[in-house]
Amino acid sequence: MARPAVTPHASAAPAAGASDAAPPLAPSRLQDFALELAALATLAANTIRCWFTRPSSWRREAVTQAWQLVRRALMPTILSLFAFGFGAVAVQGGGLVSELGSPDRMGALFSVASLREFVPFVTGMVVAGVAGTAICADLGARKVRDELDALAVMGVDTVRTLVAPRVLALMVLAPALNIVGLIFATLSGVAAVGAFGGTTAGFLATFQAGFTLPDLAANIVKTTVFGFIIGIVCTHKGMNASGGSEGVGRAVNQAVVLAFIAIFVFNYAFNGTYQAAFPSAQDIR
Repeated sequence: MARPAVTPHASAAPAAGASDAAPPLAPSRLQDFALELAALATLAANTIRCWFTRPSSWRREAVTQAWQLVRRALMPTILSLFAFGFGAVAVQGGGLVSELGSPDRMGALFSVASLREFVPFVTGMVVAGVAGTAICADLGARKVRDELDALAVMGVDTVRTLVAPRVLALMVLAPALNIVGLIFATLSGVAAVGAFGGTTAGFLATFQAGFTLPDLAANIVKTTVFGFIIGIVCTHKGMNASGGSEGVGRAVNQAVVLAFIAIFVFNYAFNGTYQAAFPSAQDIR
């Protein structure tokens, strides 16, 4: 009885076709990071464009958002800066200058440290952790409820309506809270100087000697950029949230972490650039 003919390599053909139809590789983390930076840069450019083009429908919303954010972030900023100034700077710095025999010089230490370092940085952390998260959660909730898509269908520019006023409010809020923080940070130094044998008059005299106009201008510029960075990061994460309430919470956590990292990097670069542009800022006062 004759056997049926068997075609060689018949079973190998599907395997070859399957290898040709293999799914593409997932993008790497570096590609995701590049896409994230591109999206942030695009949102920042569109936000700045909205400020200088008509219609200017975002102005009233910016005032409303600024007032709401001040109510949320004012007390946390005051408490954080007073505690940090009293504990980390006044106690440790006061101990150092008292060992050197000049506790009244703690005012000069405070003026430099508060203007350049801990007041703008702590203010940025508080604004990102309190105001930025509120904005991200608000926009994220609107995103998962499809409100942003509904506005886009109706022809409403969501960047002009929602992003531009919130970013501007943060840019005004950050330097304003920074000035308030400078006052309370100085009060924390005044409260601590007596414990090391110094006087309030000596503290204020050395503080005034170290308080320069270029330092103050750089402080305000830095915190204004902090507000811009926080606003762009938090609005971007909120408008791209997905996955219901869990996705909104994940977007808020990512926004805070990313804002902290961006502030730290910018603060480091800004301080180096400022001291290189103004060599007198490096003088011992």
